[in-house]
Amino acid sequence: ISQSSNLRELDLSNNDLGDSGVKLLSVGLESHHCKLESLSLSGCLITEGGCASLTSALSSSLSHLRKLDLSYNHPGDAGLMLVTAGLERLEAVRVEPAGVQWLTPGLRKYSCQLTIDTNTVNRHLKLSNNNRKVTHVGQLQPYPDHPDRFEGYCPQLMCRDTLTGRCFWEVEWEGEVDVSVSYRRIQRTGERAICEFGRN
Repeated sequence: ISQSSNLRELDLSNNDLGDSGVKLLSVGLESHHCKLESLSLSGCLITEGGCASLTSALSSSLSHLRKLDLSYNHPGDAGLMLVTAGLERLEAVRVEPAGVQWLTPGLRKYSCQLTIDTNTVNRHLKLSNNNRKVTHVGQLQPYPDHPDRFEGYCPQLMCRDTLTGRCFWEVEWEGEVDVSVSYRRIQRTGERAICEFGRN
């Protein structure tokens, strides 16, 4: 971007650039050749130091930048102050979510622990290991009636947790298993075609 370029948008999200990478990028942003209008550095392990480099580069009167995404980083209070004070000309700045947990490299920064919602577990599924293991069984399990329970032959369950934003979780399995992301309002009874994950 330091050479003559027509580049208007640059998305480097989910790269482990860190502050040193942002410092190198900032050299290009200071160039009078840079015409960049939108820059996304979401999930790039940026801290206060990276914010200082960015603010210095983008506060130049030559900067064309209008949108900046620094979400999923850890700028800290001082970094946020630098960004908000130094970049008043920007139309949109995104900095949330932010926090030290976003400095973990790779996907694990989005890791979340999921908890089975026992009120949704179909009676063809048996829970064990403190509700951390699920086994498909032929014998119906004696779970109490509940309006959220999947009935009939839809051997599935839901987690208690509502997922928003970026999430990462791992599943260990044997045999045939389907993992799904679904809206909570999925139908719990009726024909398989309307209550089974992936078919509704």
